[in-house]
Amino acid sequence: MSSNSTLGKMLDQVLPPMPPFLDMITLQADILANSMAAAVQCLSEPGKESLQALSALEEQARKERMQHLDKLNNSYSTPIDRADLLQAINTLAKPVGSILLLVEEMQALKISSDNYCLEMVIVLRETAGALRRGYGKLATTPGLAQSDAMTGMQCLSSVDRVYRKALGHLFTIDEALKDMQTRKDEAKIDAFIHVVDMLKRRETYRHLRNVASSMQEAASVLHAIVVQNG
Repeated sequence: MSSNSTLGKMLDQVLPPMPPFLDMITLQADILANSMAAAVQCLSEPGKESLQALSALEEQARKERMQHLDKLNNSYSTPIDRADLLQAINTLAKPVGSILLLVEEMQALKISSDNYCLEMVIVLRETAGALRRGYGKLATTPGLAQSDAMTGMQCLSSVDRVYRKALGHLFTIDEALKDMQTRKDEAKIDAFIHVVDMLKRRETYRHLRNVASSMQEAASVLHAIVVQNG
């Protein structure tokens, strides 16, 4: 609380003005949304520039998280429950680092994106957009953020549907077996390469599902904030 009165000035010296926490977590939601949009770009059109853009966003997310946690630890008052703020700060930052790690691993392991990967990361992008809209409403119309929170909480189930289809296709090996039978001399080598590719792609799908779980957690935090403050 700030005031031009003598009492207000004295209180400001004892109790510093409250940081703009709602603006801060809205900024984090913006970074998350931009990161998922960059991830879609990385998977649909791989290249050095798109990876650099995602890496820069991850660095920004990490710095903002640390700054916001520092302000929270040193703040006397908060506009909403302190524990909710802590969870919001952490859950909005986590998926950014996870999606960068996924893209870096795919490039390091030379795994090309497929329709399943792209479909899952598009769900992540749409979820991040809902979180951006929801967190952006907390300062003025928190009750209206409920629909955005509910949209975000569907993230894991939406990704799971794609995930199951991806695994079903990945472990259907009839066509691969037929191809190997026509080239018996190379069958062992082909089988080895095919198994390694299956393991790498399986890891990619699982990593995307884990990111979806983190995104749903962020949406659950938004939902809890809306319930208490909407």
